[in-house]
Amino acid sequence: MSAPAVAVSKDGKTFAAAWMDQRTGKEQRDAYWSVAKGGDFRKEAPLHEDRKGIQDHPSVAFDDEGTAWAAWEDGREGKKRIRVRSSSPDFPEKEISTPEEGAAGFPVLACGGGLVAVVYEANKDGETSAVFRIVQDRAGR
Repeated sequence: MSAPAVAVSKDGKTFAAAWMDQRTGKEQRDAYWSVAKGGDFRKEAPLHEDRKGIQDHPSVAFDDEGTAWAAWEDGREGKKRIRVRSSSPDFPEKEISTPEEGAAGFPVLACGGGLVAVVYEANKDGETSAVFRIVQDRAGR
C-alpha cells in the first residue's frame, strides 16, 4: 500500500480513504478506496471499473452534502489520464482529462460552495502545466 489519501466529512462523522495497492501483482497497481462512518475501513473497493493498466495517486474529498469524491491517475490503454467518481450512484466513473493535454497525473480534489474541482499535472511534448477542472457545480455558476 502506498500513496494514501484521507478526507473527513463536514459533520466529522464519515471518513474516506484511498490508496494505491499492488495486491494483484508487482507489475499491477490499482487504486482502492473505502468510505465509512467512524473510520471503519474494512469495506474497500477498487476506485475504477476497468482494472487494465496502472491506477495511482488517488485523492479524496467530501462535498457540502457529504458525498465522497475521488480522483486518480488511470493508465488503461497505456495512457495516463485523470478519472473521477463519487460515492453517489448519480455520478459514475468519468474521465476528465483530455488526450490533447498529454499525460496527466497527480490529481488533487477540493470541494466547497457547491463545487467539486480537481487540479492535476499535464505533460505534453515535454511541457508541464497545471490543469484545473470543475467536476460538478451544484450552484449553477
